[in-house]
Amino acid sequence: MPTDSDDLTAPLSGYLDHLRAAGSSPATLRAYRGDLRQFQRWLRAAGRAPASADTALLRRYAAYLGTLRYAPATAARKLSAMRGAYAWMYQRGLAERDPAAVVPGPKQPRTLPATFTTGELERLLDRPARNEPRGLRDRALLELLYGCGLRASEVCALRLRDVDRERGQVRVTGKGDRQRSVPLGGAAEQAVDRYLRHGRPALAKDGSCDRLFVSVRGRPLHASDVRRALAGALGREGLASRSPHALRHSFATHLLEGGADLRSIQEMLGHASVGTTQVYTHVSVRHLKSAHATSHPRAR
Repeated sequence: MPTDSDDLTAPLSGYLDHLRAAGSSPATLRAYRGDLRQFQRWLRAAGRAPASADTALLRRYAAYLGTLRYAPATAARKLSAMRGAYAWMYQRGLAERDPAAVVPGPKQPRTLPATFTTGELERLLDRPARNEPRGLRDRALLELLYGCGLRASEVCALRLRDVDRERGQVRVTGKGDRQRSVPLGGAAEQAVDRYLRHGRPALAKDGSCDRLFVSVRGRPLHASDVRRALAGALGREGLASRSPHALRHSFATHLLEGGADLRSIQEMLGHASVGTTQVYTHVSVRHLKSAHATSHPRAR
């Protein structure tokens, strides 16, 4: 638990309240709160308050983060929290200028998302599910992660009413509380149907929870439960460990390789910008090279 000295001062806590009202996810709020507490402690050690900081001081803080050897993405997030706070303070007249606007973030290497091959997915998903409540639940989880491209947090947040089997779609609430509808493929629909008929009634005994996926005690699942379900399935098949997000990446990559257009993939993934989705064009280059090597008469 944070100590009193870790409580954020009014401008920084006000920025977090703004993010919460704007619909930022609980995970983002937790991360930014920790980042801003770290920044505030550093400022206090330097004898400065947030409103009195200048660009030179904030550049020193960026350099300080560099000495801590954070992963580039973590350092970038910490600086993003700081820059967002100052932009918010400036817009509301709580600071005379925005000293963080010209503080650069660390250069991040472009990494391609991990994916599954179709052969690995066949091993993972085509084997009959364990015919007991948790086995049926876990199979439905994995089928939705891959078949609908869901994040672990999104699949945990699904409610019973979000699955429309009549229309063959699932309503998903993503980042920023943005809602989207994603087609429910045949395999996912069958797995969810089996879970609802033969698995969930045994798990949600008192019927008080309206979440689609529940624990053995009938409580809502967490992302850590999804990670454990995938880890168990991978271990049984002797496959390399990967995160649930790899199933989402595989969903997008395989759609692109199958001919789906980028805008449709963007909509199904719930990306606010198509620029975020464009990473999959780089992933699919491997598929294009393979197709060229086997199909072009001058490639052999």
